[in-house]
Parts: sequence; structure tokens; C-alpha cells
Amino acid sequence: MSSNIAEPKLRFNNFSNTWQLETLGTFYAFKNGINADKEQYGHGYKFINVLDVLQDLPISEQTIGGLVKVDDKTLIRNAVENGDLLFQRSSETREDVGTSNVYLGHEAVVFGGFVIRGKPIRQVNAVYMNYLLKSSKARKEIVTKSGGSTRYNVGQATLSAVEFFCSCDEDEQQKIAEFLTSVDSKISQLTEKHRLLKEYKKGVMQQLFSQQIRFKDDDGKAFPGWEEKHFGNVFGRIVSKNKENNQNVLTISAQKGLISQLEYFNKSVSAKDVSGYYLLNKGDFAYNKSYSQGYPMGAIKLLKRYEKGVVSTLYICFRPKKGYCESFFEQYFDAGLLNREIAKIAQEGARNHGLLNVSVKEFFDDIKMYVPHLKEQQKIAQFLQSIDKKIDAVALQIEQTKLFKKGLLQQMFV
Repeated sequence: MSSNIAEPKLRFNNFSNTWQLETLGTFYAFKNGINADKEQYGHGYKFINVLDVLQDLPISEQTIGGLVKVDDKTLIRNAVENGDLLFQRSSETREDVGTSNVYLGHEAVVFGGFVIRGKPIRQVNAVYMNYLLKSSKARKEIVTKSGGSTRYNVGQATLSAVEFFCSCDEDEQQKIAEFLTSVDSKISQLTEKHRLLKEYKKGVMQQLFSQQIRFKDDDGKAFPGWEEKHFGNVFGRIVSKNKENNQNVLTISAQKGLISQLEYFNKSVSAKDVSGYYLLNKGDFAYNKSYSQGYPMGAIKLLKRYEKGVVSTLYICFRPKKGYCESFFEQYFDAGLLNREIAKIAQEGARNHGLLNVSVKEFFDDIKMYVPHLKEQQKIAQFLQSIDKKIDAVALQIEQTKLFKKGLLQQMFV
């Protein structure tokens, strides 16, 4: 850095002092954590590990999950006190090495061997310093100084040498810390609201699909009872090949559904010739027989982002027959209600590289499901979609607030 003084782009009124170039070692003394034996874990004192450091909010007694048994001498040497900084010592990715967090608590806690503790040796607002170290310029400084090739590491000497511009005005530090804390609180509140909405939807789906809750028609009359159907009675298989040379190759994402490979991976991972792929239209389904987190029997997703697209013939593709609502079955499949039936036809021990061995014939002939009247399908779908809109709106608010915070970190620090 060429100059020893600077000023941030965005400041609160009444503060005009220049920020000074400092090193982290003038503020903190560093120490590596405890390398405990297996039998020490699970009881004793609360124990800060890497996962605690990586959480979004400051570390507190309530958020620490681990316990470790240590003697009094070790406790004193390795105690973490209110205002101490904690750093991730080692990471598989260079971008995450040296990530920091602050402990804001009053209980006696200790910290692990993959963590470095920074104990203040000079007056500084700990929350302010934690935010400063999350700014893009400070993170770049830490990452640049880290070492390693396959696993990246940061040490006490490296952290001590990290340079940054800092306000020495305690009132300004406090003002910045309080403002950014309020932004984080907003993110936390929105995240909790998002979680509760998803839990609410999950509970409602269980009641709707178990028929504990039933809709009535527009005249207030009960709909007919749900009927048991074979999968092949409700859906027709799609085997149409890509004769039109459509290049919109799709993949299944657990969160985003059927999505273009170019959009999802930023590249195509398909074969060069996709003329043999299945051609799907909006409203069609594809079943990926690979099991993944949250989808133990594979994921079934509805094509709704694009008018058309193509998928590998490894997928089982189908569309609803007349009298059936694709939006209802989108919710039905996403609730995992087909898992038990798929498990019956998935051959035992046939998981090969994550792929379930599911016979297409058995899929259409043997799988059974209970299906309501079309009008009730539509009412269920509309109700669940209304909840989805609320969930998506909160998710967008979270994303926008995080971007707002990222911009603040860039402008409020030098």
C-alpha cells in the first residue's frame, strides 16, 4: 500500500479524521487452539471449532455446539473471552482461509486446534474489527498472505502481518459496528422468517396430501374421494428425440429444478451431438434417478423456465394426461410422496455411482398413487403456490440485503 493514510468512500457525519495504515499484530496477540484427544470431546467446557467461526452471526454461548474436557491450567491458557477474535486456520479453498468471527459471550469457553485466537492488546471495538476483516480488501490481504497448495493455511505470523486502514476514533468504530450489526440482524430475522414459512408449508403439505385437510368446490360441496391410480394411468412417457437440434441442454438442480447447463454450470457438460436426447416442452417432467441430499429416491422436476429443452436419455420423462394438473404433481413430487413407491421397485444393492436401478416399465406399471379430482388438484396447487410466492419473496429480500451489506463493507472500509 503506497500511502499510510486514507479515507473510506462512505462515512457517518461528524467524522473527518484520516484512517491510518495498521497491522493486525498491533491490535492482537495470537495463539493456536487445543488439539484434544477423542475421549476429551463431548463433555466439559464449551468448545469453539471451525464451524462456529464460519457462522454468519457472532459466536455466543448459545451457538457453540461442541464440548471438551480440559484441566484448569489448559482452560486458563486457552480461554476465549468476550471480544476475542477467532480465525479459521486451515481450509480446502484459498477464499475461506483466515475467515474471522468474534466471540460475544461471558462463559468460560475454549477453542480448537484448527482455530487461531486473537486476544486484544490494544483498545479496539471487537465487532468493528470483525467487520473490517470481512471487507473485500482485508480478505484479499489475508488470502494473499496464506500458504499451501492443496490445503491452504494461515499462521500467527501471517495474521500479525496483515495490513489494513483503520479508524482510531472509538466513536466511529462503535457507529460502524452498530449499523452493520443492525443489517445482520435484519438478515437473521429474514432467514428465520424464511425457515418458518418453509416449515409451515411442509406441515400444510403433510395435512393436504394425507387428506386431513380437504378443499371444497365453489358451491361449498365436498369433492369426490381420492382415487388410487397407476402412474401410467396419470402420465404418458416421453420418448420424443431431439429432431429439431434444440441446444438448450437441461440438468436437474434440487433448488432450481430443470435448468440450462449453461446457466447452472456456466458451461455445457453434455455430448456434442444432442440429437438423441429427449425433447421436453414446458409442463413436462423429468426424473433423475441419481440420489442426492434431500432426494433419497432421486428428484422429479417440472420444466417451467423455458418453452423447450433437452435432457439425457438417462432421465425418465413424462407428461400428465388430460384431466391432471402438472402444478399439483410438481408439489406432490417435491414433497417426496413418491419415494416409498420408488423404493419398492428400486433393485436392492443396485446403486451404481449414485444411480438407482429403476425399471421404466415398473415405474409406469407398478407405482401407485392416490389422486384427487382435477378441481381439487388445482385448488391444492394454487394454495401451495401462494405460499411458494411468499417464500420466494423472503428469499429475494435475504439476497438483496446480503448484497446491500457487501456493498457497505466495500464502501465503509478502505
